Amino acid sequence: MKLASRLQFILIFLGILTGISPVRSQNHLPYPVIFIHGLAGGETTFGGTVEYLRDNQGMGPVNVFDMVLNADNDTETALMSGDVRWNDFVYDGDSIYLGRRNYDVSFDEYTHTWEGENLFVVNFKEEAILGAQGTLNDHFDQSNQSAIFKQGFALSKMIDEVLEYTGAEKVILVGHSMGGMAIREYLQRTDGQGTHLNWQNPWLPDGHKVARVVTFGTPHLGSNTSPDPTKSNTPSATGNSEANRDLLWEYDSYNFCEDSTLYKGIYMFGGYEHCIESESGVFGNSTFDNVDINCDGDHDDHITGINESFYTYRDNPDMPLPDNIRYTWLTSIWADWASPMTGDGAVDINRQWLHHNGQPVPEGLADTCLASVFHTSEGGDYATVIRGLDEPETFSLAYTIHPGDSITGFITAGQDYQLMDTDMFLIPCGSNEALEIGILNGSDLIDSMFVFDTFHNQLEAHAFTDSAPEVQITLASYNTDSLYVSLKGQATSDSWGTPYRLFVNPSVPNAQTEHMVNGLADVFPNPAHNNLHIRLTGSGKAQILLMDTQGRHISAGYIEEETTMYLNHLEPGCYLLKIEQNKTVEFHRILITD
Repeated sequence: MKLASRLQFILIFLGILTGISPVRSQNHLPYPVIFIHGLAGGETTFGGTVEYLRDNQGMGPVNVFDMVLNADNDTETALMSGDVRWNDFVYDGDSIYLGRRNYDVSFDEYTHTWEGENLFVVNFKEEAILGAQGTLNDHFDQSNQSAIFKQGFALSKMIDEVLEYTGAEKVILVGHSMGGMAIREYLQRTDGQGTHLNWQNPWLPDGHKVARVVTFGTPHLGSNTSPDPTKSNTPSATGNSEANRDLLWEYDSYNFCEDSTLYKGIYMFGGYEHCIESESGVFGNSTFDNVDINCDGDHDDHITGINESFYTYRDNPDMPLPDNIRYTWLTSIWADWASPMTGDGAVDINRQWLHHNGQPVPEGLADTCLASVFHTSEGGDYATVIRGLDEPETFSLAYTIHPGDSITGFITAGQDYQLMDTDMFLIPCGSNEALEIGILNGSDLIDSMFVFDTFHNQLEAHAFTDSAPEVQITLASYNTDSLYVSLKGQATSDSWGTPYRLFVNPSVPNAQTEHMVNGLADVFPNPAHNNLHIRLTGSGKAQILLMDTQGRHISAGYIEEETTMYLNHLEPGCYLLKIEQNKTVEFHRILITD
């Protein structure tokens, strides 16, 4: 679409942007982040990370979504429809409260509310669910040790809730340990016709609604750290669970498939469920609590493995990870692990990531980063997690930021300690006449910015220097539906702690005029003092939104004919009024005076 005569890019450093200081509580990540815990974990697994982002980076409250994955309280059976619950219900006379709650609220002050739009935590742990504490024992045993099939299905519901609540286009997924396998189950699992079972919209290439995947200490290729019950009748809280059944990369033997010479993990690499059925009897082998891996009520199915084969180290090419997502496999070697293996105390280092010929896969979409913390401490290693959240650097994976929005980004080191970091953003232009792009440059970490058109042709380049804290770049008119902004910076050992802020606002050069000719509304007076009058030029309802120049929402509502917006509580300065009616959007630059 042809833009008007020019596009203006005003690049403004910290302290320059209209004299307004950033408000921490209003910081926004490019997309909401969902944190998923692992086997035996719960809402506190990522406690150190989400609390750091909340308290130090101003990302707002942390929200929890409680779900039960063993709602019939029977570990001997597995049925998706009966086990996975996210709505309140009554069990054995006790009221079970599920769904939304705020992280800061104690059990005694329990409320079904969410606040903020950045940080979300899924919880499958029964002990943390209000009402699940039974008289003699907790209800829903091993809810957080349930089948990965159930976890992938439950994650689909979590994503749906977050998208509905925030209005975001996509989410970022961060999984610890088995939580990373829940992410992969959500993304990869298909039926016999290749249709994705868990996606929000299985008919669209990006119907998964995921922009970024980060896993930490995940047994992507399995882990045999927990007891293997296939040749033992000794009860084990974790060894006999559905989760351990799915995570084992090999068994000691198959009870009912003795013709096999390779006792591979069935969820990991495929096979028939009945191979590991119980021998039962007084001296028999109890194996697992149940072997219904796909949770459909029987033990006779052939399971398609999440990975390619027992001899390779990548995802199954017949059910691959999507190729429109950026992946980071965070790994760890804990030096004190006294084991023949090398890893984080639970997962061997070679099984914590997907790789081929020493490089992370999917090729061109994945990277890796090495830490040195114990397995159960990985969720609190916020420096490494933030490194994994780094924005993509390619056109095809660029994060979308709309006019009127602002986001927080990070300059972090890349794979193999590469210090030059590139972050790419896509800005849909639509019919906007001009744009203003503002940069709050953290600790002067951004070195340069490049602007590209829809076809990736470079339009402008700007180097940030101390002598040019404020620069205006004027571009000649051209045809484009979108712009790309690439930010380049030099990472340091602690640059993850000083994020930058990126603002994109429509620019209305004729801001001093009384109203826009042939626009959606007459807006007057402008400049304004105590009030602003808005009168629609056509019929029908319109949505109005008043923002400051950093994209922070001041007030919003709907009008049908006209309304008066009172301004006496606002500081003098420039503001932006967005009016949307029948899918048409226009912006008015408003100047408020003393």
